Amino acid sequence: QALTFRELELPQGPQKASQHRTMARFRAGVVAVVASMVSSSQGQPWMFTLTGACDMEDGIEGMSFVKQGTTRSGAPYYKAMRGEKYLYYDPDCMTSTDGTPRWIIDDSKPDITRDHDLDADGACNYIARVNSRETSHPPTSGEWTMNCAGHFQLQFLILLEVTTTGTLTTTMKGASTTQLTTTRAPVFVAPKSLTLSGACAYKRAMN
Repeated sequence: QALTFRELELPQGPQKASQHRTMARFRAGVVAVVASMVSSSQGQPWMFTLTGACDMEDGIEGMSFVKQGTTRSGAPYYKAMRGEKYLYYDPDCMTSTDGTPRWIIDDSKPDITRDHDLDADGACNYIARVNSRETSHPPTSGEWTMNCAGHFQLQFLILLEVTTTGTLTTTMKGASTTQLTTTRAPVFVAPKSLTLSGACAYKRAMN
């Protein structure tokens, strides 16, 4: 999907200079934001869209998490586009330093200056987590332990990647265009159902 911001032709009149300054500030802001996304996330996921949540946590189903920066460990962390939900890497969610590293979905904002227990609650409380030593990004598919109405169960979650692949283009004369192209990386999608065939005669009822 390509996002394009095009400068409109400004009308003539006594407010022309003021309008030009306003448009220049707007263009500079857009360029800065897009340039930051391209420079910091080139070839890396800057957004994930989640699917596969249990019915009790359907509020996060389809939720998109946008990259905010990195934590002290160097791992990226993400914030949901709606609501206070975060996706981040915690080397140890307990107050000790010998715990299990994991990616966590939480409703507490991580403290990016801490080296462990990023939500500073002294316990491993979360919406969902998956054990991992990969710090560059969360797994795009796999079984997560999810808190479903107080009961922890395994859920097969899919995180659909969005990465920046385009280039930034802007001109100072005439129409000014800033373009960012994004692509969604292919991921494995778990089938909702499977049909079995080929069972022996003794178990033919399974066909």
